[in-house]
Formats: sequence, C-alpha cells, structure tokens
Amino acid sequence: MTVPRPADVFADILRRQILDGDLPVGSTLPAERQLVEDSGLTRSAVREALAQLQREGLIVVKTGRRGGSVVTRPTATEVLRSVRLNIEGWAPEAGMLLESRVAIEPWCAYFAAERRTEEDVAELRQINERTAQALEGNGDFVECKVAWHSAVSRASRNEVLYTLIEAVSRAAYRQLDRDTLYGEDTASRRESLELHRAVTEAIAEQKPGLAFKLMGHHLDAPAIVDEFPDSAIRG
Repeated sequence: MTVPRPADVFADILRRQILDGDLPVGSTLPAERQLVEDSGLTRSAVREALAQLQREGLIVVKTGRRGGSVVTRPTATEVLRSVRLNIEGWAPEAGMLLESRVAIEPWCAYFAAERRTEEDVAELRQINERTAQALEGNGDFVECKVAWHSAVSRASRNEVLYTLIEAVSRAAYRQLDRDTLYGEDTASRRESLELHRAVTEAIAEQKPGLAFKLMGHHLDAPAIVDEFPDSAIRG
C-alpha cells in the first residue's frame, strides 16, 4: 500500500481550492508560517507543496513587504511548454503521435476556414511560396512544412487544439528522421506543397468542410475523412 506524502496531499488540497474558485485568481495565500500552523505540517512539507503549485502555474511567489503566494492561472504558453515536455519525455511511439495528428489537424483546418483573418491567409500563402523556393534548393523544406502546419493550427483560434497539436507535432518531428520528413522524392514533395496550397485556398475561401477533407488527405487519412458525414462538418 502506498501512503501519499504530506506535501502532495497539501498541494492537492490547495490545488482543488484554486481550481474550484474557493481561492480566486489574484488572492494571496496565508503566510507560510500560518499555513504550517493551520495544516499541522512541517515547514519543509508546506514549502514543497507551494513549490509544486508554482511549477504548475497556479501561484506566483512575490517578494517584498507585500509579497506572498498569489493565486494565478497558467497561460497558454506555459501549458504548451508543460504538455510538450511531458509528451516528449513520455516519448510515445511515432505511430501513436501521427494518429493523434490525423485526429486533430483536420479540425484545425476546419475551424481555421471559419475563423481565419486576412493576415492568416497571407501568412499561409507566404509560407507556401517559401516552400516552393525550398524545393528549388533555396531554403529548408522541412522548416517550411512545420511552419505551415503551425500557422493552420493558430488560425483555428482554438488554443486547446493549437496547444495539443503543437506538442504532438514537435514530439513526432523529434522522433522521425529528416529523410522521412523531407519526403521520398521530388514528386512527393511537390504533391505535398500542392495539398498545402489547396488547404490554404479552402481556408481563404472559408470552406471548412473542404479544408477538413483536404487536410485529412494530406495526412494520408482519406478513408477517415471521406466517410465522415458532411452533416457533421457543416459545409
């Protein structure tokens, strides 16, 4: 039987109070001495619990006369960093990561077509031009591919999807060798660019259903996207 450590138990109590709103964002936790007295724990256990919450982005520690542990919430950037490190540290097999991309990226393209700005479209087209130049030896083809997929996920305006796909994609790119990422031959690389352009134009023309299906084909999942009911992807 495993007995939880006091620091972990106390951190969980404070974490739940923060997430439930009992300790609202901007409020200050009691002083460390008071937390020790109220909890009956040692000073080191209380400090360790607070350190856990700080690493999770749930409190920030301010110094000075009016300092203390202030309740906050992690930003999208902090969540992305945490998810990415956890996925890369876990190192699931490449096949699992690629399946996750198939599940997420068509929806990123779908929402991008609904919500994109003119700036998003301009960025995607610019990346496509850089990709074309890279195919002629003037640039890094792999970097252009990564930049394009990232731009599509950002254009979805869904930070949860963007955070997940960025973490999954970076982990996948770390596991795949450069030759695999670059593509088998010139014809396959040009086909990849043409699909990037097709998805870009579907996004530009605000055709979410078409963007969804084209992205699925680009990720080699035509059986999934072709059988997906049109009623579920509204246009």
